[in-house]
Amino acid sequence: MKRPFKRSRLVVGVAVVAALAASTLAASVGSAGAARSVRGFDGTTITLASLGVTAQFTPGVPNGVQARIKAFNDDNEIKGVKLKWTEFADDGQADATALNEVRRLVTQTGVFALVGDTSANNPGAYLNQQHVPYFGWAFDNSYCSNKQSTALYGFGYSGCLVPANPSVMGDNGFQSIKYVSQKTGHKNPTLAIFSNDTEAGKNSVKFQQIAYAGAGYKIVATNNQMPIPPVADYTPYANAMLTADNGKAPDAILCLLATDCIAMYNLIHANGYTGTYISSLYSNILVKALSGSAANVPVVPLDATSNNAGLVTMEKQLDAFSPGASQKVDTATIAGYASTDMFIQALKTVAKKGKSNITPENVQKAAAKQTWQIQGLAGPTTYPNSTVSPYPTCTALTVSDGTTWKTVEPFACSKKQYKVK
Repeated sequence: MKRPFKRSRLVVGVAVVAALAASTLAASVGSAGAARSVRGFDGTTITLASLGVTAQFTPGVPNGVQARIKAFNDDNEIKGVKLKWTEFADDGQADATALNEVRRLVTQTGVFALVGDTSANNPGAYLNQQHVPYFGWAFDNSYCSNKQSTALYGFGYSGCLVPANPSVMGDNGFQSIKYVSQKTGHKNPTLAIFSNDTEAGKNSVKFQQIAYAGAGYKIVATNNQMPIPPVADYTPYANAMLTADNGKAPDAILCLLATDCIAMYNLIHANGYTGTYISSLYSNILVKALSGSAANVPVVPLDATSNNAGLVTMEKQLDAFSPGASQKVDTATIAGYASTDMFIQALKTVAKKGKSNITPENVQKAAAKQTWQIQGLAGPTTYPNSTVSPYPTCTALTVSDGTTWKTVEPFACSKKQYKVK
């Protein structure tokens, strides 16, 4: 189917004495012999958590995060270091709630970093001030900057998705336009785009129309009138899409929401729409509800039978964590798994210089200049390029036949970018 409090940096210099062995502070020893407390790392275990809309992204996010963590721990991927995931905190789809939850995770739980972040309300300023790296789906502008930056603490496994003021946009429509053009016979098919009346929703519609127009679509309408859930009646928003092309239905409709895309599709489909309805809701659980619709998939689709080594590994690790979990994979599962792997890659880079080098600040520095990829599943995602817009843009297009998702455009990447004027 994605914001400021000042607080001193939690790094306390102390002398190395025998009493520290019983201290409750998490300490690591530097090369000069001085011990430093590191939030969320006691020298053996790194504490992590997730943030997002739990009602929408459970059990997907927790399954993906914990499967990757179990594999890390079982395989001793960093000798002498274990990962511990504590919870999936609910942001309440509100800035104030998200801030309160993150403050609790930082000051009470003492998390080292966030993984599986699926919040569109991240308190980015606070996370940056507290030096908390966060890895996720990149649903809000806290993952983004106008120009390439190595200062951000937020990292999306597909890069910045909803920028507020980008200088360029990635080639997000390059896969779907091939399918829609072939289906309609139109070189430049018409497209209507909608989201909701939030900052992230407005930004996504504003800039995605640049990307999709760059790919070749004729944008005939955009709509940001829908309120945040619960929505009492989807009828006026569905009608607006059905008449978007000068009173008639467009060749394609792009939904930039999460589960609200389902209700909108059901209503639009019930009113006889035969065009291509596109969302990012890729899940076996939703295959019947979204029968006839298409899904942008930022990873190798589940029906891929070649070049899918990373997909196979993920499914095995999901089942090792919870038998049968591989049969319930959705985009939330992949977001949890991929973002946790992205954190682990940065952590491994830092750990090459020893455990004393493991700090949130050093993980941020590593992630800010890394190219992340799981061969045969997702990526590459190159930083710092991807702080502006995903670089490269990697995606596949699948269509539901009511019983399964079938790939119509296989996973591929595009390095094209379109200037924002």
